[in-house]
Amino acid sequence: MVEEELSDMLFKYLMKHRFLIVLDDVQVQSVFKLFRCFGDAVNGSRVILTTRDFNIALQVDPWSSPLKLGPLTEENSWSLFLKKVGRPKNSKELDNLRGDIPRICDGLPVAIVLLGGVLSALDYKEWSRVIGLAEQRIGSQSRLANIVDFGYDQLPYVLKPCFLYLALFPKAYEIPIRRLLQLWLAEGFVQFIPDGTIPEDEAKRYLEELVCRNMIEIAKWKSNGSPKTCRMPTYLYDVFLPKANDIGFLHVHHRKTDCTSTDSPEPHIPRLAGKFGVESSTSKSHIRQLRSYVSFNSEKRDSSNSGIGKFLKTMIKRRGFVLLKVLDLEGVYKPLLPKKLGKLQNLRYLGLRWTGLDTCPESVGDLPCLETLDLKYTNVTTLPSSIWKAKKLRHLYMNEMFIQKPPKESSPNLLTLMELHIGANSPNKYGLEKFTSLRKLGLTCHSESAKKTAECILQLSNLQTLKLKSRDPFGQPVKLVLAPMKEHRTLSNLYLFGQIEDGIVNIPRNLRTLTLSMSELKEDPMPELGMLPQLNILRLFACSYAGSEMTCLAGNFPNLRVLKMWKLEELEQWEVKEGAMPQLVELEIRVCKKMKSSVGLEKLAKLKELILTDMPQDFIKDVRRRLGRKILLTNKWEFPS
Repeated sequence: MVEEELSDMLFKYLMKHRFLIVLDDVQVQSVFKLFRCFGDAVNGSRVILTTRDFNIALQVDPWSSPLKLGPLTEENSWSLFLKKVGRPKNSKELDNLRGDIPRICDGLPVAIVLLGGVLSALDYKEWSRVIGLAEQRIGSQSRLANIVDFGYDQLPYVLKPCFLYLALFPKAYEIPIRRLLQLWLAEGFVQFIPDGTIPEDEAKRYLEELVCRNMIEIAKWKSNGSPKTCRMPTYLYDVFLPKANDIGFLHVHHRKTDCTSTDSPEPHIPRLAGKFGVESSTSKSHIRQLRSYVSFNSEKRDSSNSGIGKFLKTMIKRRGFVLLKVLDLEGVYKPLLPKKLGKLQNLRYLGLRWTGLDTCPESVGDLPCLETLDLKYTNVTTLPSSIWKAKKLRHLYMNEMFIQKPPKESSPNLLTLMELHIGANSPNKYGLEKFTSLRKLGLTCHSESAKKTAECILQLSNLQTLKLKSRDPFGQPVKLVLAPMKEHRTLSNLYLFGQIEDGIVNIPRNLRTLTLSMSELKEDPMPELGMLPQLNILRLFACSYAGSEMTCLAGNFPNLRVLKMWKLEELEQWEVKEGAMPQLVELEIRVCKKMKSSVGLEKLAKLKELILTDMPQDFIKDVRRRLGRKILLTNKWEFPS
């Protein structure tokens, strides 16, 4: 559809509804085109736009006066500061600083947040000295610019490159925490590891400190309360992208070009990010200094995707990319990788997630420094056995793949192996019991190897996350064996796909997250699962329970916060006894077509969000009747694609 048709369709749809739309931090003049879609039906609908550009505000609505936000009052400035440093409002020991904060920050919330972040990372005895340093900067430039520079200057030297690295990503881009931490490690930013500390844990500590200092913001959270994605705040991005470019830390390229051109020289480029490809004017003499290449082109029909392959092939022939540590093409559609990929002898990180690739070059195992290989969400089904030659490999992400041959010896550095398909083979054939450092493991087996797989898992004493599937060659669930895993001590996150015949009683006892799918349980699992003392998240997916009634007993699920029940096709009644699930915050029930009633739902005192998807209308009415208090009740309907 053309823009006019889309605009007309959206206009007609919105006229039938009451809506609130918020557009935050708008910086493009063309946003006024969008406002043609927001008709005024005189029903209370509102659009709120925030911008730092007064001209944009005038252009969007020339018939009204934009509201100019003033600085915070001294009282509000002090309240915000106390919140950011984690101190109560009656903190008497901070009264001597009460006048300093509004004066230094001039009532600007962003400046207060940044200064609070700097101080929260320090001992209180240091606060007066640091505030004195911040005050000395007053007058040299704007208050916000002073505090931004000060916040960066006060970062420990090990955190500065970690922070600047976020400017490599597009503005406001949500960076997966998994991706960011492994990139930091590949770049060598985490160099000094305390005794007994795993580098990944030290990188996580770096992230936590930058978040505490308000230099990085968490964009999304997982159900278990851990961060999922993050980004550099936009007001910092505008400052530090040019700064990182000026000091030669990175270069960002946005133009579509022929990636093989090498006409004119460029300055030293240690790291390069591009939406479409490598800078066309980068000479071979300087591209050899390239440390990282990160691309963000996700368009399917784009010549630059093949250009990436041509460029890599050309540089390998010319013995370029000597220093290349990172090749991150996550989301780039089917880039052409050279067969001689193994020539990149310093490569530590190869990110191919969401690329749609069909094959992986055999030479991937010839990368002696490779630490992370990410093939998740690709079309690759078989990985060459040469991958086992990469002795420094720490993280291997796959999409349920076979590996042609098992390793000749174990890989002691491997922490993540997701997801290996072993079928009816014994896991001992792959030497999995020797991968004693594994923290995350994904396995797909067959019922013939189910028992030996469970016995092997018990020997992995550091394992924290397990995704275990048991199915036949046609993808249908077959028998899982749990009994040997019951005594596992460190396992906290467990996903099971397959028929559980030896009883839910054999579930490991220290779980915090449990997901069941196609389990075909005949007896109500809630009484047994309710006794898991640390269980925080429970997901009962399709065909996990085949009964018609389910009961949560009093005192059970003492720490459960999230419960999801999807496609339990025979379930008719669910009862929650008094005192069950006292901490439950989020409940989702999806496509339980026979569900008639839920007794005791109103007893869940801390429930904040209830999501019902494609549920019987009588059940929805019953829920509304029972829940007289205010919670977020969301109805969703699924339509065939």
